[in-house]
Amino acid sequence: MRNDAVIEHVVNTSCTVVASGSEIFRFGISNLLRRELCIATVLEASSWCVAQSYLVHRQTTNLIIIHTDVINGQCHTTVRNLRLAYPRLRIVFVGQGQERMKILALISAGAHAYVLESMPMDVIAKAVRMVAAGHVYLPDSVADLAIPEHADDRRAGALTRRQEQVLHLLAEGASNKDIAHRLNLAEGTIKVHLSGLFKALGVHSRAGAVASVHARAY
Repeated sequence: MRNDAVIEHVVNTSCTVVASGSEIFRFGISNLLRRELCIATVLEASSWCVAQSYLVHRQTTNLIIIHTDVINGQCHTTVRNLRLAYPRLRIVFVGQGQERMKILALISAGAHAYVLESMPMDVIAKAVRMVAAGHVYLPDSVADLAIPEHADDRRAGALTRRQEQVLHLLAEGASNKDIAHRLNLAEGTIKVHLSGLFKALGVHSRAGAVASVHARAY
């Protein structure tokens, strides 16, 4: 844990926050970020209170890795609050659970990745890279859970050809403007297609759509 003087010292430096009650976890992830992803400034938070303090003082923080042990089960509330306060922040959760509905709800709420703490370090590094590149990441074991039962039949019957095209571009991380340009459509039309797409998939966000259908690709 770092004091206020350190926070003030790094206030003008882009950084990543690693929040966990486990010192070993923080140490391992921090070293991984520095070694594999060349992230120079990593702030370690042993509690959610400390993590929030870092975010307040370091408002250009672009990534936070949160172990579920520091938020006492308040994952969805935490994500919603973070997205409202820091819209550009990329959010990676790390935990033990693999419950399908909880994970999809977490992604739908706005998280960019869910990583199992038992995963090898090189796979965790891959997950962080993909999140930094603008994608949603779920590990293979969770991706299997994330695909709804009879997903192929559901998609074939519920999604139009245009919605399929929009979904494909969505999974690539394209913005509404980019999708409109590539499909030669108005941006307002894309919003209409997205609304229908979310309804058909039973999700409430772009991240939820990608996670529920295309998680295998990540």
